[in-house]
Amino acid sequence: MRIALNCLVNSSVPTAKFFAVRGIKESVIASYSLLGVANALALRDELFQLALTNSRSFESFVLDSLCWVIAVITKRAWIDTPEERRSEFTQILCEDIVGHNTPCIGMITATYLIDEVSGGSKCSQFRLPWEFHYACKTTFENTHMLRLFEAALKVIHRQLQRSAEMQHMPPSGSHTIAYERRSALHIADRVLGWAFTSSDESTVIAASFGQSKGGSGAASARNGGQHSSSRDSDNLDDGDSSGLAIFEHDLQNRTPLFPQNWQSLLLNGEVLTMFFSVYEATLSDQMHAYFSPGSSHLALQCLVQISGIRGKDIFAATASKGGDTLRAEFARVIMRNQLQMIRHVCSMDLVSEGSEDMVVATTQMVRRFIETQLEEPSSTVVANQQLHSLAFLVIGVPEAHEYFGEVSKFICMLLNAAAGILRSDMLQRIDDDFGDVDNYFVMQAFDELASAWSTVINEIREWEYLEDAALNVEPSAGGDRSDADKQVSNHSVLSSFTHFLVTTAYLIRSEYIQLRMLMCEDSVSSSGSRAESLSLDQGLLAKDYVVYEDQLQFFALLARLDVRTSLDRLYENLCSRCNALQEEFRALEASASEGTYARSGDGFNQHTVDLLHEQTQWIVLMIGFTLCDSGTSERVLIPKPVLEYSATCSSMEQDLVVQCIMTMLKTLEFELASPLPSHSAYGSPLLVETLFWTLQRIAPVYFLLDRSDYRNISASIVTAFGGSADGGNGAAIINGILDLVKRTFDLWSAEEDVLQMCVSGLRTLAQRAAIAREVTTSPQFAPLMQYFTSNITRFPEAIHGSIIEALALLACHSSAANHERCFADLKSLILRSFSQVVHTGSFMARHQDARLVNQLLGGLDMMDGLLSAANFRNMEAVFALFFEVQPLFEQLLTVYACGEEVPRQVVQAMESAARYLDISSLPDDEHMLRFSHCFRELLQRYQKSSTNRSTLLHSDTDIESLSEIRSLISAMSHLVHNEMGFAPDEVSPSIAKAVSEDFGETEVFGLYCVYVTADPSQLLAPNVLRIHIQLLSEMVQYRLLSLVRWLPTEIWARVMDTLLAGIDHGIYDVGQRTYEAISKLGAYAKVTGLTNLPAELREVLGQGFKQLLSKLLHALLFSPFDVELVEYAGSALVTLGLIDPEHLQSCFRELFSQGESAAFAERLSSTLAKFNADLEACEAVQGLLASTKPIPDPINSAELRQPLFEFLVNTRAVLRIK
Repeated sequence: MRIALNCLVNSSVPTAKFFAVRGIKESVIASYSLLGVANALALRDELFQLALTNSRSFESFVLDSLCWVIAVITKRAWIDTPEERRSEFTQILCEDIVGHNTPCIGMITATYLIDEVSGGSKCSQFRLPWEFHYACKTTFENTHMLRLFEAALKVIHRQLQRSAEMQHMPPSGSHTIAYERRSALHIADRVLGWAFTSSDESTVIAASFGQSKGGSGAASARNGGQHSSSRDSDNLDDGDSSGLAIFEHDLQNRTPLFPQNWQSLLLNGEVLTMFFSVYEATLSDQMHAYFSPGSSHLALQCLVQISGIRGKDIFAATASKGGDTLRAEFARVIMRNQLQMIRHVCSMDLVSEGSEDMVVATTQMVRRFIETQLEEPSSTVVANQQLHSLAFLVIGVPEAHEYFGEVSKFICMLLNAAAGILRSDMLQRIDDDFGDVDNYFVMQAFDELASAWSTVINEIREWEYLEDAALNVEPSAGGDRSDADKQVSNHSVLSSFTHFLVTTAYLIRSEYIQLRMLMCEDSVSSSGSRAESLSLDQGLLAKDYVVYEDQLQFFALLARLDVRTSLDRLYENLCSRCNALQEEFRALEASASEGTYARSGDGFNQHTVDLLHEQTQWIVLMIGFTLCDSGTSERVLIPKPVLEYSATCSSMEQDLVVQCIMTMLKTLEFELASPLPSHSAYGSPLLVETLFWTLQRIAPVYFLLDRSDYRNISASIVTAFGGSADGGNGAAIINGILDLVKRTFDLWSAEEDVLQMCVSGLRTLAQRAAIAREVTTSPQFAPLMQYFTSNITRFPEAIHGSIIEALALLACHSSAANHERCFADLKSLILRSFSQVVHTGSFMARHQDARLVNQLLGGLDMMDGLLSAANFRNMEAVFALFFEVQPLFEQLLTVYACGEEVPRQVVQAMESAARYLDISSLPDDEHMLRFSHCFRELLQRYQKSSTNRSTLLHSDTDIESLSEIRSLISAMSHLVHNEMGFAPDEVSPSIAKAVSEDFGETEVFGLYCVYVTADPSQLLAPNVLRIHIQLLSEMVQYRLLSLVRWLPTEIWARVMDTLLAGIDHGIYDVGQRTYEAISKLGAYAKVTGLTNLPAELREVLGQGFKQLLSKLLHALLFSPFDVELVEYAGSALVTLGLIDPEHLQSCFRELFSQGESAAFAERLSSTLAKFNADLEACEAVQGLLASTKPIPDPINSAELRQPLFEFLVNTRAVLRIK
């Protein structure tokens, strides 16, 4: 170490100095116990003085590394250092920070010290237990870090005072000021993103076990640059949570919960305003070319964080101010400063790429502030009722109205800016670089504000509800008059703010509609050039109602604030475009009748019609989202604002709700009116699909509605769409829809997406009994049924099953005679599709013919659809059909043993049979046994045929082969559910013991098939492993005796390997079910002793239990572990320890040997001894040991919680090394 110091002082080679510094760091970490705290601190102080003395002579990278080493030594000696010495060094750093030295050694060192103490990915590898890092963090954050943060704020404040001088200073001087400001912002950014520790037991436990795992955990290599981003997670387990953060925005992207002693700084109005001021100053910094990220970016990150300050501690009442007073003052300061930023941003060129950071960050801080404030409950009570959080902001902060007004203008300006792009020369470049305007940062910023504004609208609805409830409560005699006055005042404020939201909603809706119409023009104009690139994006994600669902839901919230005005605008747009479409088609027909196609041939009409179709499609989507919410349940009701508006209309003609729906039906009818063949290309399958999607959304809510679901119902809606008993016209509407379905299949028979949406609409109608009964009694239903059964081969094979399922579901609501006739037609269609083909004499000679194979696949798909439609009404008939076609399935598996598609489709049908056929509905044991035997015979035939397809099935990259394996596993899992009815321990309440045992044999053979037909690597694929572990867990829980009796020994070895793979797995469900299976299997092994098993199987299980115990113990003691799984895993660990206590003791002896001191082993030994004593006193453990059941219950994990967590937290604190 002295050699390295000498080299650092005397060497003239920069790289030699650099490696000397690194050597000192490694030496201190490796030999700290020999060095001692006194020598370590002396070395630290010597290095600090050396850095101060040579701050201008050392190269920047050498000085940077030297400050890092000072921080590392400080942390390594932190626990052993007396608090006086800690405070003394912190004071030295603070004095150097505010001393404005350049470069500032205190600033650089403090930055590194915060990184080291945080325990995150920037923390060095100390090879010390978790409790060391946790103790450092708890003793550092609330005193020392607060002082360093305050010192950094003083630097920022002084630099702001000198900002005027920068205009008159030479570039080097301004760079110096900017450098100091940037360095101080680094500290502020790290502090504002700090994850504070807590004394709460659950928080300590979660910190001990780490976050839910998203990847490998230990520390990563250090980023050597001082100014690298601080957006790393400040936790002590650096699991990869990047994917998790996307889906858990509310949990991950929030400002930390600061303790109360930070109030003086973070709630200080001058400090808060200073952060906004420093951002303005950073805009003039010229440091972006030298350092990254820029000062302005750091300042924006700080602004986003302080905008979301939250928590009961930071806003706890003081001696002079209440908590709500502090919140109101904080909100007022933030609102005032954000108002200035919003106005500044709105004065800029919003579409310039140079303004991207500021625009996006401003919207982020606005969203963070609004959403956080509306989450925070108010402590103010008015009329015995807690004041709503939005009411608190609007009433308690004078700037609230102005603030929300500017935010609404900002939203409109963003939409207007996006519209301006569509009219400018920038459009082509943005289309080339980003795909379209929706992917440009302007629309991303709009999405941020739309989310915040949606929160405001939802909160105003809740506020209205609370106010209405309060006004309906009779005031108590002798009640406080002031409370009543406040209540009336609050109501007037609510009315005023609601009126404001209604006004702004109109402006935002108008801008959004205008933007969407312009985007439609761009889409149509560039559709030819984009055809090739868009071909890869077809499918679910290409649907506008999926991609833009958030925006459309936001539009619906805005529209429901003023239903009359919004529907009037939408209805006007819909009618104008529908009329224009009709005019275009009439013109085209007129041209055709005259024998000339001049107008249509030049492309003008095609472009116009395409544009009208695209715009109409978007208007239909807006109407659909406005009129009802998503869902197909009978409990999805008409939204209250829509219903209230409709109730005020005196007639159907004036009710825009009714008129919009009727116009959409007329538009669909017009699109399906079969124009002249020469003009068929002008139709829009996309518009037809969107109209059917909207009807699928609207029909269950509006058609044949149940008046008992509503307190007050609109007469016009009942008249237009109600049942005949209510005097409604709903039956005629449904008849018309059935006719439109038939027209769709005639006109668009090759458009799979359109037909699938059409069939999906039929399935939706079947979900409501009243609508389904009306459908089946309609004079259109029988012809539609005949149409499908006669022409199904004209339609894509992919929708055959869906058609059969929809028809079967609808038929179940018809009369007995009609249901029997409909089922006979469907059965005949299915048998005709593959049964008659298989029985022909030329089948073997033609079985490879592509048309014949497609016919068989269509028949199998239809059978799958019929099985999916099984319910109490048709269950007996579907069972009979399954028994009839089972020999045909066996024959197909034999004939197509070397094929791919047919066996896969047979397995899919088997899955549907196991899933939808209710075994308990069979009349007697004979039929139940027959179903079990049929299923087992199919499995046996599949297993034999799979040997000829080993190359296919063992291709772990083949998605289709993985899909087949998933279907097989899922079939067995559903069979277990179906037969057992979730009854424990092989005792089904509705099935005889002999039948249950027979099903057990079938299910075990199915598990055997899974292992012999699939490659081990395929079974470990995430999507397969999830359901594979689920099946194993269910088999162990429900079929343990059958497994022991029937499953071969070599397959048991594969089962134990699978359970081994499930331990410490990143997927929560996999881990939970693995530990449940281990607990159940282990309990059986402990109680029975496995004495009745063959010696070979006992050896396999015994060796497997040892491996499971070793891996599970290592995972619980060393790995980042999901705290929610600890109880499940702990129950499995205790059970395995009871099975093989000698192996458990050997594992602990190995742990004791890892320690470098006697104290280490002594602490582990005492912790283990206490845990053993707790287990001996645990009733759950003793209950298992005393159990005499053939299949004992596993240990109750809840009773193990306290001793288990105490043992694991104390042990992990010593063993987990970083």
